[in-house]
Amino acid sequence: MTESSISLMELMPDEARDLLSLSGADLVRHIGLDVIRGVVYDVLTGRNLRDSTEMLTRRRLTLLNASLVTLFLRGVNLSADFIEQLPDLAATTLQQKRLRKAERWLAQWMLGLTDKAFQNVLRDKPETLDAYKERYIAICEEAITNCESDYGALSGHLELSSGAKAELNWMFFVYLLAAAGAQTLAIRGSEKSTYGKLFERLV
Repeated sequence: MTESSISLMELMPDEARDLLSLSGADLVRHIGLDVIRGVVYDVLTGRNLRDSTEMLTRRRLTLLNASLVTLFLRGVNLSADFIEQLPDLAATTLQQKRLRKAERWLAQWMLGLTDKAFQNVLRDKPETLDAYKERYIAICEEAITNCESDYGALSGHLELSSGAKAELNWMFFVYLLAAAGAQTLAIRGSEKSTYGKLFERLV
């Protein structure tokens, strides 16, 4: 396997791809008019907008978290060293021109980044990405060593009914959980903006 032969987006389940970057109009189609009416009613009767939208955000995050697990399992099925190659794959993806938002986000998450972190940490300079990637790998390796020392070896396996499976260890979980954390920050920030624009006239 070479880095260029694997596309992170192609490893994402089809059902989850639409959830990666929803616009206001997409959101209305995705969650349905009845839910929108419920949120409008809540806001007009004095309920906090975030209270009304939190469960929608939580649902989207849960589905996207599950899709990350699937992505990791599919990746490991393609290549035994997928997790080790993941930072290089993500960095290579981010150095491409004209990435769609969903592709950019997915690659950023694999390096523990969001758009905001990319701007603040890397100063929007792609040439600093390789140095960041090396620091990220070193931090993850240190975390893996600490986990093994503090909690012991981790072993087991995950398997989907489709046959995608992976042997588990701390490396698998450290990279998965870092990606899920970045994903959560990105989605929460995006939804705050999307819901604000969608419902701001009511608030």
